[in-house]
Order: sequence, then C-alpha cells, then structure tokens
Amino acid sequence: MSVSVSKSSSIRQIGRALVVLLVVASLGACTSEKSRLEAVVKTAATNRAAAATALRNAFFARQITANGAIDMAYARVDGAMAAAGGTQPARTPTAADVAFAGAVLDFIAQTEPDIDQKVANDFFWIRVGTLAGNAAAAAKAMGNTQLAADLVLAGPPRWQNDAYWRQCPAHDALASLLLFETDKGKEALDRLRDRPDLPDEVAQAKAMIEKEMKKRPRR
Repeated sequence: MSVSVSKSSSIRQIGRALVVLLVVASLGACTSEKSRLEAVVKTAATNRAAAATALRNAFFARQITANGAIDMAYARVDGAMAAAGGTQPARTPTAADVAFAGAVLDFIAQTEPDIDQKVANDFFWIRVGTLAGNAAAAAKAMGNTQLAADLVLAGPPRWQNDAYWRQCPAHDALASLLLFETDKGKEALDRLRDRPDLPDEVAQAKAMIEKEMKKRPRR
C-alpha cells in the first residue's frame, strides 16, 4: 500500500511540474504583459498553485510586474465597468477570475522580499488588501464560504494593520464573519477585542458573533 501511495504522490508532483512548465513556455511565447497574465488566468481556473508559480517565474524573468498582476486581478474580480456612467459592473466575476486573484495574492506573498521597495509602498499594500477583500466577497457571493475565508486575509500580512482596517471597515467585518462561519469564532473575536472605537458595521459583526457564540455549548 505504501508503494502505491508513493507512486500516486510522485505522479501528482510530476503532473504539477508539467503544468507549470507548460504555462511558463506559453508565457515566453507571449508578446505583452497582458497576454502573459491572461494565459495564467486559464491555468488558475483549474490549478491556483500552478498559476501562482507561473506568476512568480514570470516575475523573476522580468516578463510581468507585481502591479501588472494586481491590475489584471482587479479588472477580473470587479468586472468591466459599464460604459454608461461606469457605476455598474458589466459582468460578474467567474470562478476563474476569483482563482486568479487568489494566485496573485499567493504570488505576492511568495515574492514579497524581492519586490522593489519603491513599488511596495503604502498604496501598493492597500491594493493588496482590497484585492483580498474583493476576491473574498466575490467567492462568498458564489456560495463558496471556505474559499472566501481563505482569501479574505490572503497575501502577506503586511497590509493587515489598524490603518488599513480603519479605511476598509467592510473588509474588516467580512473577515471576522468568515472566520466565524468557518468554525474560528474565537479568532474572529480576538482580532477585534483590542481595537477601540470600532466602526458601526464591524461592531455589529462583533456583537452578532458574540451572541451566536453564547448559544453554542462549551466544549
């Protein structure tokens, strides 16, 4: 039995490696950053880890930039804006769009030390955080709570600070609600308890979680 499991694991590893090699080869054939990133979107639809690896390899080969990847992820998660007024999305994000956003967040986490500090300024980290929040909200809207919980705090933890949470209370509330919904109620409350003057929507989320936690039997 152990031999069979070992062979199966080796086959999966070889398969993942081949996927990454094929994506990297296709990226090399592309002529623009946009087309290279679009090639990775297709990979993300079925293999987020391979997509993140392809992004990392392309980044170190100077074929894509961190900001370019974030721009593409934003465009896909938020949807193309309607021409009339630009106030309503022309389409809703697909599972592939959300998976690509996840791959971008994974790639940023993997390459954080190598991103030029002139690029990785405060605005850059705000964009990383809001991408995590937008991707999580899109996954939640699709009915995939576990994926939403995986995305809501994704990327390097560097963006998760009091200044960010004050600017993005909706993301703050969503993060705790998703932790609670995935059986991490204590963690959902702990991240809020030491913060003074919570915005209304965050305070409401905290109160709701506390109320629901009291209903549950202690283990």
